[in-house]
Amino acid sequence: MLYKGDLIMSKKIAILSASWHTNIVNSAENSAIEELVKLGYARENIDVIKVPGAVEIPLAGKLALENGYDCAIGIALVVDGQIYRHEFVGHTVVQGILDASLATNKPFISAVLTPQRYNENSDLYEEMYIKHFVVKGQEAAKAADQAIQVVEQLSAGSQANKVAA
Repeated sequence: MLYKGDLIMSKKIAILSASWHTNIVNSAENSAIEELVKLGYARENIDVIKVPGAVEIPLAGKLALENGYDCAIGIALVVDGQIYRHEFVGHTVVQGILDASLATNKPFISAVLTPQRYNENSDLYEEMYIKHFVVKGQEAAKAADQAIQVVEQLSAGSQANKVAA
């Protein structure tokens, strides 16, 4: 019989990180890994997969979830580069994450952020977003942990109901 700690340690988690704004995205990635390990997940079961950009996160995550991962976390910073695109890119990515989660019945957590304002030429903005993404990585890890436990609980309940019937 697996105990809760053993169950958590055996879970495989994919972190899908966009390759844009790497200093910022990496801060969330690293803090998510640290938080997951603190929560009891085995470091060797946490894989980081770099994708070109935010739009590629849903497909990569869906493939990960279909091929042995128990949970995925998508991390990206989608900024308004002075052309109107960040809102529909952000919406498309988050919708894709939700669709992948529903298609696989596995948790897929979004840490894809679309700030209202971002100045790529400002060290102050970069420093502020690095700190913000550390917190977002921790929050994503905690959300992943909670979602994994909910899925386990509901799956166990449905299995128990099938046996009882």
